[in-house]
Amino acid sequence: MAADNERAVEANEGLNNKMDIDNDANASGGDMQEKDCFILEQEYVEDDDCDISFNIEEAEDVPTDDELEYEMDEDDEECWDELHYPTIEMRPKGYKPPDASPPSQMGEDSKALLLWRERDENSFSDWRIKVVAEAGGSGGKVTIYNVHRFALAKGPKKCGYFEALLQSDCFSENSECMCTVKLSEEIAAHFPDFLDYLYAQPSDSKCVINFENWKSMRYLANYFLLPRLTEEVGDFIEKDMKNYDLEHIADYVSEFNRDISDDMSIRILPEATVACAEMILSIEADSKLLSIIPPTMLRKILKNILRLDKASPIDNRIHAMSLLLSYLEQSEEVEESTFVSYFLPSYFAYDCFGPDFGLYFYEEEDENDAALVSRAELALRWFSLIKRRGWGNVDSFHYDDIWGQFGCKSYWREWLSDLFRRSKTPPSFELMERIVKEAPSDIVARLLSDYFLAIRERTGNS
Repeated sequence: MAADNERAVEANEGLNNKMDIDNDANASGGDMQEKDCFILEQEYVEDDDCDISFNIEEAEDVPTDDELEYEMDEDDEECWDELHYPTIEMRPKGYKPPDASPPSQMGEDSKALLLWRERDENSFSDWRIKVVAEAGGSGGKVTIYNVHRFALAKGPKKCGYFEALLQSDCFSENSECMCTVKLSEEIAAHFPDFLDYLYAQPSDSKCVINFENWKSMRYLANYFLLPRLTEEVGDFIEKDMKNYDLEHIADYVSEFNRDISDDMSIRILPEATVACAEMILSIEADSKLLSIIPPTMLRKILKNILRLDKASPIDNRIHAMSLLLSYLEQSEEVEESTFVSYFLPSYFAYDCFGPDFGLYFYEEEDENDAALVSRAELALRWFSLIKRRGWGNVDSFHYDDIWGQFGCKSYWREWLSDLFRRSKTPPSFELMERIVKEAPSDIVARLLSDYFLAIRERTGNS
């Protein structure tokens, strides 16, 4: 038991000794007013004579996925696909799961255990938590919660923080039966949810977690050393992603892409990748989700989509390729070396995209004028992109085999040529004008030759 106590105290001291002595916890009590749920609130004013301080240091910035050096290993990539994503079922645009269950509700027995919501004289409270909601780094509103030591430091949902605090004689808070915590306004607003989680029956406690409070609950779990809550926040996120709400998924990707080495990020990001791959037809070019996906994640999404072979119609693959182009057009930070390394290595372009960059026709019935026009428009976007970004210049990278006449440009040239040779109706004047303006001159010359040849074939003239 002594050893456990020592470890708990050490864990608490690991919070950078943020807790100082509160010599006068009730100094401003005259300004307090009783509010709903019998919580006391007051405006918090810093007092130079008061020793209370419980400063929560802002988390240090960590490099995002875009800021890290990209490293790829082909064997790791294959293992990633085989172990985590053996099958991907592409969902139709706007898909909603038919069996989406409503949020679970807390049972009456658990509601009866929320004693911190009772009046102090009725709840037999033996501890108080003063929460200071800071706004912009300055003092803010104070809320005092009447709580119980057993709920904070005992049982399956005990907090390591409170266990160390209450079992130690080193902290003056024990004499005052109150501790002070400074939180941001957003996190402080969800502190009642955190207390509900601690007090509810274990089978019902996860009902407290929802999309509005999951970030705050995760923060409080880490702060008060409650790994069970951290785990159940992860469970909630995984379940919520099965509802295929792209706004929710974008929120998760944005949060966990901040530190891809974090345990929760390692757990959630692969599941988010699967959800994005399944819902790719619902992702729009101007969506928030597309703008925040890191290159590593987008690569896996596209690889899974374009490896579906005949299960993926040409229109779906055109949409996926259009998203890649929109991503590159919007993401100026994606450099040529990153693009080539992540989207054009041979084991990606040929094994997954196929010899026609993933946009070839499997069957004759797949070929239609609309698809031919879409491919031609994509080719023009590619030409415009690499010209605007300066990719393929000898001064930057010697990727002649990738960008040259035997590389990507050969695919794009074929897409334009097919428009003249295989479409049942001639291309529009507007599209012809774009081709002349945006395609490289040598390709335009060849295309015009194909165009006039196609006209003669249609009219039966030699």
